[in-house]
Amino acid sequence: MKSYRSYILVIASVVIFLSCNSKQNKPHNQTYNSIGLELDSLHLELEAIKEKTIIPGFSVAVIHDDSTIYRRGFGQSDILNNNNFTPETIHTIASISKTFIGVSIMKLVELGKLNLDDPINEILPFKIYSPHYPGTPITVRHLVTHTSSLNDDFDDGEKRPSQLIESSIYAKNEIPQSLAQTIYYYDGVKLELEDFMKEAFTPDGKWYAESNFSQFRPGDKYEYSNEGSNLAALIVEVIAGVPFHQFTRENIFEPLQMNNTSWFYGSLDSTFSKVYVLENVDLVSELYEFPRHSESNYPCGDLKSSMIDLTKYLAEIGRGYNGEGTILNSESYKTLLSPQLGREKFEDIDEGPLNDEYNVGVFWAISKPGLVLHKGGSIGVYSILYFDPENNMGAIAYCNLAHQDFGKIVSVIRKYQTKMALKLKQ
Repeated sequence: MKSYRSYILVIASVVIFLSCNSKQNKPHNQTYNSIGLELDSLHLELEAIKEKTIIPGFSVAVIHDDSTIYRRGFGQSDILNNNNFTPETIHTIASISKTFIGVSIMKLVELGKLNLDDPINEILPFKIYSPHYPGTPITVRHLVTHTSSLNDDFDDGEKRPSQLIESSIYAKNEIPQSLAQTIYYYDGVKLELEDFMKEAFTPDGKWYAESNFSQFRPGDKYEYSNEGSNLAALIVEVIAGVPFHQFTRENIFEPLQMNNTSWFYGSLDSTFSKVYVLENVDLVSELYEFPRHSESNYPCGDLKSSMIDLTKYLAEIGRGYNGEGTILNSESYKTLLSPQLGREKFEDIDEGPLNDEYNVGVFWAISKPGLVLHKGGSIGVYSILYFDPENNMGAIAYCNLAHQDFGKIVSVIRKYQTKMALKLKQ
């Protein structure tokens, strides 16, 4: 009787899981049969979070080997139009974008066009050096390991070098003053990447200041840098002779058939998620839609993609880690995904599996247990993508409101990914 009941539970689990998302990739039957109950429990806990959280929508995926064993959207991508968040929904992935800079850099290294220890001033059409250590060259390796000393604290004036590509749906008297001011700040003029870098980090630039560089000698300390990442993307442009967005399309998106991935909204279809912010109104937090905008420094965090496309990318990273990648060779992947710095470069001593400041490869974080990952956060976005080499598994999640409940989503994913890994080893 007991074995018969277990059989019925497994069959019911399969039916429930497949009916939840008929468009997601179906795992191999043998693999699913061993972890079906864990997948269903993952789904139920994520559904429970969806019912309680203020986050309008989010999406989750888990992979094993080359198979997507779970991929699902939850909640709404657009509250006003009542659109569901699905694996097809295109969403900004924030700083996970930097991993694509890393792949691009290693592609140029692989082609013999670049060395990680090349000084950037031997590449760029202008000079950048730390005013605190003018005799110490900043190298490509410094950029890709966040040790360049370029920081993100410069003052870019009354308006940001970005521009709104849609109007706010609110009249000014319908939203808090703080939100109206933020929207105004983002409604500036977008620059080309090269012009943006020159204005911020060369002595004649209008946003230049010595404080744009941290006090440490380049190479001496890990300090996460969006602008160092953007400068690395510009180096890709200079060496390749094509815009960074074109290089990534030709060398990453197209080979992996990531057909709904782009740095710019105009290159994609209309299945975008809106992004949302919380504002306090009379001591009550209320949800507001933030208008889409386009950034001058887009490489560090402005990539748009769908969960379907990102599972293709994560599967390729897994293959690359195992020496079977297709867009880089095995040596390039080893450099991309291996620790590059000694512990003395870091102040963070968190040894947790998802800590992204324990060590770093080429723009890929590496945690103490060896997970390869990247997190992201920006207006209306929290995101995470990680690969677990020990178990050949990985996971992705992102949401359309930067809210602490995203941590609950990630914790649930990690919990069941770990349980599934144990089952798959049996």
